[in-house]
Amino acid sequence: MHFEARIPLILELGFREDGIDALKSYVDLLWKSNEELNLISRKMTFNELIDNHIIDGLLPLKMFPKEVTNVADFGSGGGIPGVVYAIHFSKIAFTLFEKSAKKREFLEGCHAIASNLKIQGEIPPHLTDYDLVTARAFKPLDVILDISRNYYKQGGHYFLLKGRREKIDEEIELSKKKFKDLKIAIHPLKSPILEVERHLVTNL
Repeated sequence: MHFEARIPLILELGFREDGIDALKSYVDLLWKSNEELNLISRKMTFNELIDNHIIDGLLPLKMFPKEVTNVADFGSGGGIPGVVYAIHFSKIAFTLFEKSAKKREFLEGCHAIASNLKIQGEIPPHLTDYDLVTARAFKPLDVILDISRNYYKQGGHYFLLKGRREKIDEEIELSKKKFKDLKIAIHPLKSPILEVERHLVTNL
């Protein structure tokens, strides 16, 4: 019942009401597959999956930039935020980059839930035709910028879900040594149910 109990909150965070059934299908698939693939953590309870991951990924949803048509999600893993955002933004194309073959197989299975998904392996050195890069709990900021250096130099935009401010500040300082013109905005995010430190990092 926990998913159903969280529906009002999910809607309050901005998720579209007619996407709830698809989101529930994704959550059920993720929970079932996690037992075998360890996509999140085998020690996690179903309630923790909802609160620690689904809700967490939705915290910055209302800040998602408009006029975006093609998104690259780095290190997609179990599909948060990539699959969740693809369900909500059904008219936006999402390419999920995940190097693990087993996790890619799981993500391919999510295509039945969100047809606007495309799954790929390694992140290519040249990202073309993308309006935005998203990532959650993937790599430090300087590594993300290094991986997508050409995209960044061409004015690419980032929407990165991060944790503690102290850690973010360290990542920014390191990034500034590599990218002299770095302009980053840090947006505090408040979880309505957990006492956790969360931030959205953008260069928009």
